[in-house]
Amino acid sequence: MTMPRSGAVLLENEPLVAAAVIAAQATLESSGFRQRDVRFFLDLFSNWLQSTTGSWTLGVHNTQIQRTLELQVAAGWATGIGRKPPRYRLTPEGLIELLQRLVRRKSLTRLDEFFLVFHIIDAYGPRLQALAAKHGMFASRTLAFDVGELLDPAKLVLRERAAVARELERLSLRVEESRQTAALARRLLKEKASLSDVVSAVERRFPYELNSQKRLTDLLQDLPAPWRRAELEEIAERRASGLWGPTRELLIAYDRILSELLARLKGERRR
Repeated sequence: MTMPRSGAVLLENEPLVAAAVIAAQATLESSGFRQRDVRFFLDLFSNWLQSTTGSWTLGVHNTQIQRTLELQVAAGWATGIGRKPPRYRLTPEGLIELLQRLVRRKSLTRLDEFFLVFHIIDAYGPRLQALAAKHGMFASRTLAFDVGELLDPAKLVLRERAAVARELERLSLRVEESRQTAALARRLLKEKASLSDVVSAVERRFPYELNSQKRLTDLLQDLPAPWRRAELEEIAERRASGLWGPTRELLIAYDRILSELLARLKGERRR
């Protein structure tokens, strides 16, 4: 059963919630976990991230957590085993679903979040393996393979590096196109081309990603002529050196850290 979209927002968009529910299950498997137990682990993991960045906390209301747990029961991911207060226990399907949500990365916007997920898989992987075994998940070879893939920290890092590689390629293209845009605009203006002809030439050769929503010609038409020229020459160049270039360098440094994590894991496996 698929959880309704309206109630799945937290789990789909916040790996911390999945981590908190899994942690509550692992800690209180015999008696079942409560909403307050999930709340504690949410606060704990949020605090860990806040300690590293000093700029973020997870704002979730208790009623949202309770609603999420109720929806997990409705989806068949958990069972209710008590009423005062309500207690829950994950089903095998729920455990693997939450593990998938824990390791799933939809974007690279929160680099520190990846390190939290890596820490959980790296440090607590054996305990999570034992938890999966208790659920009988290894009776199925398919489920056993899925769990092994999800709890492999090296594969987690490799997936992240693949995402970084794709983004680095995209950023390199953006940097190059910005510089080529500036060079093309300067050359055409030096040849006495009109500003509108320059805009059309740039639009044909370097269509930007939102061109289907609003053409570059229409976008720049709203700007005064001096601003249009600056946008094509100076600002395009500055966008390469001040926005996408530094972002690319940040991801290169991030990828180097990921490479070091991977080397550490390989070294530990050889021991």
